[in-house]
Amino acid sequence: MVNRITAAMMVAAMSATALAAATPAFADVPDGSSAPGTSDTPTPSTPSYRVDSRILSVDVTPGTVVVRRHGSVRVTATVRTKDVKDVTIDVLEPQGGGYGHGGGHSGHWVARKDDNPSDRQEPKWDTKSTSWDFDWSNKTGAWTVHVEALGLDGQVRVADRTFYVKHDDWSRPSAPRGPKATRISGFNATPQPVRTGRKLDLRGRLEVAQCYSDWYYDWDGYDRRWGRGDDCYESRSYWHNWHWLGGQDIDVYFLPRGARTWKYVQTVETNGDGRFFSRVRASKSGTWGVRFDGDRRLKGSEASRYVKVVGGWGHR
Repeated sequence: MVNRITAAMMVAAMSATALAAATPAFADVPDGSSAPGTSDTPTPSTPSYRVDSRILSVDVTPGTVVVRRHGSVRVTATVRTKDVKDVTIDVLEPQGGGYGHGGGHSGHWVARKDDNPSDRQEPKWDTKSTSWDFDWSNKTGAWTVHVEALGLDGQVRVADRTFYVKHDDWSRPSAPRGPKATRISGFNATPQPVRTGRKLDLRGRLEVAQCYSDWYYDWDGYDRRWGRGDDCYESRSYWHNWHWLGGQDIDVYFLPRGARTWKYVQTVETNGDGRFFSRVRASKSGTWGVRFDGDRRLKGSEASRYVKVVGGWGHR
């Protein structure tokens, strides 16, 4: 009997030990203040797009407007923006005057429902163009395209771009006054150096200005007429080219080295293509010069060349 009681007590003790091992401690049991499956750390939300409102560029074409007395020229301004809900494009005349919006072409954007920056998840890009027609009645000078843009952040951005208006008031220039310009081209003295007493050849060519202020000089009879042939260019505002000048007197002079006074030697005449030639005797070193005196229709011109004489007592 005693053995049965002892065995029963041992079984009960072992059952109590197993139950204690299987049951968690009291401190580890969650209270009723927290719902099952919840956490004290908040769940992160999706970040919103950060607005960056800007005027990226203002392009104006053409940059220089040339208008004539009849007709007009269209000027176009193109504006590129980022994160902007509204923009105005104006053009201002020189010295602070105004010309208004777009000449019938809208320079504004209309705000849309998706312009709310708190709802945006990406940039908002826009491009807008507006045009104006310019004619002879518009002022000349520096005009300004003025842009004001209201950003999605509520701030106003501004930008300016300048272009120029000119009148094509080119007119026929007045006829040139006074005699036409001449020159002696290619003047040379050979050989160099030359020995004392040897012959020296002097060569050159007399030429006349063929164009002046877009007036063309006709060679025959020295007449002038208005024209734009192959020898005259509108880009030149002065004489452009040279033409041979025949049948004219060329005086030859010599200035010895160390002297101050020119000595007349001879006179030669230009041939049909304006060229002249003279053969002189070289006695000492010095400068040989040729001169065309000109007349009431032609300006004078001259050229010179230094020649060294070697050998003999005349060596310098």
